[in-house]
Amino acid sequence: MSEQEEKAQVEEVEVQVELTEKPKSKKTAGESVGEAITSIMETLESALTGRGNSVMVRVNDEALAKLNTLVASGICKSRSESAAFLLQQGIERSEALFNRIESVTHQITDLRRELLDWVKEGK
Repeated sequence: MSEQEEKAQVEEVEVQVELTEKPKSKKTAGESVGEAITSIMETLESALTGRGNSVMVRVNDEALAKLNTLVASGICKSRSESAAFLLQQGIERSEALFNRIESVTHQITDLRRELLDWVKEGK
């Protein structure tokens, strides 16, 4: 077989491969919903793990409606679970904020300690 014939065969195979390759498609609605449900369930699992602490809160009508929606949809079994779920969501999405608050709080604590030490030494 000549070099030109070999090149022609290779090109033909490349064209066939291109034709048989499936284009990467977008996710179907079912896949997107499935991923969303999985994410919700993971967050719910995280929120419900180690729930040994109790907090009493008063909420407005809108917040209560959201808690009830989570219960009515079957995502959460109770308002308590709903509240824990939403708190966990807020904590996870505000990680940078909490990190900054923690850092500044440590600085404030150190400065208070330094000031108290300075005052005690001056007496």
